[in-house]
Amino acid sequence: MNALLEIGVEHLPARFMEPALKQLETLAASLLAEKRITYGAIHSFGTYRRLLVEIVDIADKSADVQKEVKGPPAKLLKDANGNFTPQSAGFAQKNGIAPEKLTIVETDKGPFIYAKVKIKGEKTVKLLPEIFTRLVTGLEFAKNMVWEESGLRYGRPIRSLIGLYGEKVIKFTVAGVQSNRNTYPLSSFGRKPIKVAKADKAYYAELLRNQPQPILVLPEERREALIKTVSAEAKSRGYQADLDENLINETVWFTEHPVAVGGDFEIKFLTLPKELITTVLKKQIKMFPVMNQKGELQPYFIAVRDGISVNQNEVRDGFKKVMSARLADAVFFFENDKKDGLDVFKEKLKTIQFLEGLGSMYEKSSRTQALALWLCEKTGKSALKETVSYAASHAYADLASHVVYEFPELQGYMGGQYAALEGHKDAAKALEEFYFPLTSTSQLPSDEAGLLVSLAGKIDTLVGNFIIGQIPTGSEDPFALRRQAFGAVRILLEKGLPVSLKDLVEKSAALYPAGTVDKGLKELPGFLFQRLALVLEQRGHDVHTLEAISNWYELPLTQVEALVSALEAVKTGAEFTAVLEAAKRVCNILKKADAVTNQVNESLFETTAEKALFATVQQVTKAVAGFSPLTAKKEDFLKVLKTFDAFKAPLETFFKDVMVNVDNAALKANRLALLGQVRRLLTQTVADITRL
Repeated sequence: MNALLEIGVEHLPARFMEPALKQLETLAASLLAEKRITYGAIHSFGTYRRLLVEIVDIADKSADVQKEVKGPPAKLLKDANGNFTPQSAGFAQKNGIAPEKLTIVETDKGPFIYAKVKIKGEKTVKLLPEIFTRLVTGLEFAKNMVWEESGLRYGRPIRSLIGLYGEKVIKFTVAGVQSNRNTYPLSSFGRKPIKVAKADKAYYAELLRNQPQPILVLPEERREALIKTVSAEAKSRGYQADLDENLINETVWFTEHPVAVGGDFEIKFLTLPKELITTVLKKQIKMFPVMNQKGELQPYFIAVRDGISVNQNEVRDGFKKVMSARLADAVFFFENDKKDGLDVFKEKLKTIQFLEGLGSMYEKSSRTQALALWLCEKTGKSALKETVSYAASHAYADLASHVVYEFPELQGYMGGQYAALEGHKDAAKALEEFYFPLTSTSQLPSDEAGLLVSLAGKIDTLVGNFIIGQIPTGSEDPFALRRQAFGAVRILLEKGLPVSLKDLVEKSAALYPAGTVDKGLKELPGFLFQRLALVLEQRGHDVHTLEAISNWYELPLTQVEALVSALEAVKTGAEFTAVLEAAKRVCNILKKADAVTNQVNESLFETTAEKALFATVQQVTKAVAGFSPLTAKKEDFLKVLKTFDAFKAPLETFFKDVMVNVDNAALKANRLALLGQVRRLLTQTVADITRL
């Protein structure tokens, strides 16, 4: 048999829906486990006006359970005459068993009396009122309302409740609303109840789908219908809809039966930048833009209304009025911005704070400019200095514009638009893509100047936040520093920039005013390491290999990835594995030594094994002489790692024939010095192979 709960509410915001439905499933599973009731599956579904959960194949009673209850100390079981004491007899009576069934159990605090109690299961129908009540009241929302005497805090007022067990109504009351079997049609079609006969998701969905005004209660069905109706409306005009994934998801949760309503707007609005128009449509008024086959924006919109009606023309006119008013506002903001220009906005940055204690956004712009110009020098891009200088110094200017104030998501993009209008076309792309990548895996800035400016801005933001101790913890990251770090790492790695994170961070920190109190900059390398590990993992590498590269922070990330690839290529080879194990043994011996000198005295060698190992040290030292990891490629790292194979035989012989910790202090020190040179080669030349 199935159970079904419906919570009928006033219009819930779209953003509340998915978390609420997930909570319903999690909470239902927890309550059923608590009550020892087995079931087949739990399904949540619904719309902005009805939250539902179906429990499939729910058992008709809770499971029996046996438990041991601890009682008085064992000495109180019986008195001197062999009779049960009042304490043990009372304990037995309290737990519903005869005193003769009491047992003695040894514990860490001595022997105690225990009662083995069998708790019989209860019928599910008796437990469901409590389960349903706790399911309703247990939901948490981002914001709550209080609307009735009991003071229940909820996302929106509860207006109806359905509780069914098979065909039986489960009676319970929450916030003054008593459960029954009635649900209701779309809000604009009256309040005549729809009676739900049984607890079955498929039946319920079909019942509402077949109403005079259909309701698509299944989110996946609503999504399919939405895409179909919007696409068909665009196709009827010979175009295609911009089926933005975020807008689709949001629309699914603010409709019960999505119906497309198409309309047009004045061509004059197309003089606005494309992203400004689409942002107004998607973000402000939840409409789908329309494109031609080339992806060019057309003077049409597709709105979505809830439900079918005969007055579509009036609805279309209403949508058009709203849209025209919003676009007219955008024109007003845009035209005013053009009169001011980026230089005016840049000056206004002096009144906008960056971070408390770290000055204004104007000062941040100056630091970003200085760091970007330094990057030009470090990366051999001096020819880009003029473009980079302008782009970096104006990168944050559009934050003071009217358009970005109204539409913060257009920061960067509008800066690029204004730069192009003012004749700075070389810098326009860099400004437009300044905040790229927008996610950990999305597009990087597409031109060289943009890469350097974007990287400089990200590093300055990271350094500033860490200097004042504003470091992400757990899920808290209000300034999106993880995304900034991902972006910086990806730019350095994917674009092969020959500069290390250490040099970047140190240069950036030096640009902050003297006397700035550093509260947490030492935490930044570890934070960047975590992002680098994740990026390398996304690129198909074993992240544990990165742990062997102790100097990763001082290397260009292209070299770090090349070394990771080289280590992955050799670490499972038989020769290398043998050297790796021997290297670990060398490190363990040296770890226990008081002091290790760097100087080896050949005259103190007593065995052939010592001489052979020293000869190998000299051979490998000569082979890696002049090697620099700063510019090495994978094949260069592989070549060095292959030279380590030479240590296999001499180390095996050394450990077999030579005693290191001998009584002769000079001999012992010389042998430790020899192993010290082996350790230096195997752990410092390219990587610490003992950490693989």
